[in-house]
Amino acid sequence: MTDNRQSGSDGLFNSRAEAWTILRKGFNTVFNQNELDTISRAERTFQKDRRKIAFLTFENRLASLGGLAAVMALLPSNLVDSGEDVIIVTPFYNNNPKVKNEVAAGKFQEIFKNEKFNLCGYSGVVSCYRDTGCNLPAFHIGVQNQFTAVSNPYAYSKDEKLVMDALVFSAAVPFVMNKLGFKRNILFHAQDWETAPVAITSKFALLSGLLEHARTVLTLHNSFDGPLSKEKKRLFFGNNLPGHTVLQCAIPLLNGPLTTVSSPFARELTNDPLQCTVFTNHLQKLFKSNPPLGIENGLFGDHSHPFTANGELQALNGNCDLLVKEKERFRENLEKIIGTETNPDIIGLLHFKSKSSKEPIFFMSGRLDLMQKGFDVIFHAFKKLPRGKAKLFFCPSGVGENIEKELAFFKKIQIECSGDITIWPFRIPSEDYREVLRGSSFLVMPSFYEPFGAATEGFLHGTPVIARATGGLLVQVKSCSKVPLSGGGNRADFFRKSTGPTGILFREECDQMDAKNGWRECLNQSPDRRIKIKSYRAMVNAAENALKKAIEIHHDKTVYGNMICNGIQSLENFSWNYAVEKYKTIYDTASLRGFF
Repeated sequence: MTDNRQSGSDGLFNSRAEAWTILRKGFNTVFNQNELDTISRAERTFQKDRRKIAFLTFENRLASLGGLAAVMALLPSNLVDSGEDVIIVTPFYNNNPKVKNEVAAGKFQEIFKNEKFNLCGYSGVVSCYRDTGCNLPAFHIGVQNQFTAVSNPYAYSKDEKLVMDALVFSAAVPFVMNKLGFKRNILFHAQDWETAPVAITSKFALLSGLLEHARTVLTLHNSFDGPLSKEKKRLFFGNNLPGHTVLQCAIPLLNGPLTTVSSPFARELTNDPLQCTVFTNHLQKLFKSNPPLGIENGLFGDHSHPFTANGELQALNGNCDLLVKEKERFRENLEKIIGTETNPDIIGLLHFKSKSSKEPIFFMSGRLDLMQKGFDVIFHAFKKLPRGKAKLFFCPSGVGENIEKELAFFKKIQIECSGDITIWPFRIPSEDYREVLRGSSFLVMPSFYEPFGAATEGFLHGTPVIARATGGLLVQVKSCSKVPLSGGGNRADFFRKSTGPTGILFREECDQMDAKNGWRECLNQSPDRRIKIKSYRAMVNAAENALKKAIEIHHDKTVYGNMICNGIQSLENFSWNYAVEKYKTIYDTASLRGFF
């Protein structure tokens, strides 16, 4: 089905893609005139209709941490359905338990093993395996002494290991593509900074004759970057490229517009105080030359809803009684799960006044990242509510699940709010997690920043969302009250299919200088000390008001039922067909104008 809906953000995307030009200055800095002429001659024979899209990703179906793996499970296959020729190239994580299990099960076909390759001053030994358990051609690259992380691709105690993985992977990719017989009309789609160096290494492959055509586009799923020393630049790139990070070196050599995973986050990368002050301040000049363009993800999960068809139909016709009754049954299932779980790591129990007591249950879950997720904001805000008015169910996880130090603050407030907060610091089984989402009154997502996020997961399970107004959450949650919009713009631009409110957005109001200074201080402080910061207190107050509003809405069955129904309807906004069309625009731009 073709999605031909158009919004203000779509028009901005198309005009910026049309206006994009290659950054010749970046190429002139890295290559001499003879090298530029060689690259140009090679790329002028690139055939758009025969292009092969090679997704380069550090996350895959077996090794993941955030949302990148979920995107890789859906976007490439939808591009294939649209007529694109797509392969996936990813590291071979030989220490990862899931990878080990699949190898033992015979799911990895050896393509070649222990081949020597060189790039500039680096020499390595590479092997390649095809993952036969993937529905697309997926090739895993193994290099001796690299990609040794166990629990997830980023689980190293030192950042240098991950940077080295990124450089070695990008150095090996052109060699592997050559060995696989893929030499012509290649368009690398790099995902995040870890694979961005291919924008450089693929150009060296053109000069050496290893590849005949190689262009690169890049999508940022986060605002992270990797530091580069002079020694590493000389080792992998042969000279001291301008820049001190991977993205500073790679972005100038892209062959197409830079993209990210939502329109609001694209704006925030160049406008939001947190991004400009803390995370992407070093990239602002490059963003002016190649402004990030947002492409919203489609829906993660199928469109099946937990309610009966009759319940939904009645709600659509204005009668939410049956829908709310079904939601109450889901809550009963949640209370059973809470009441019967015996894991000794549980911190605190929920005490309900009576069986007829139906105070709202706020549910939060996710990686316990104190630099991004903002869980501490909700704990500060929840503590200010009158006791017994609501319950908070918090399910944090962490790298290697070793989060005892980070939990200290949350444990302290749980004691202060005994009976109203329970903390489950472990992963809930998938079926129980679905029941928890269905039974919760609201899913809470208080992120400091969120490139895309998973608010739609709440709507899929019939649960409205409370979220801080940032990034992709602005796209997904239509608020019942007005909020300030980060990065400027009109929030209505982001909703292609109009629906009523699907949740509550909150956002602190403070001037730019307070915000900039506040973020610098906030991320250097522990959660218990952040409350002393003016802009952080404003955030807590905004969150408190959102929780109070949610309690009020929950007690009005008609308003609450309509919000549930609106959330289900809003899922029609999130189409992978829509995302595919935008990515194909980026590919066309790189194919037709990505050379000089």
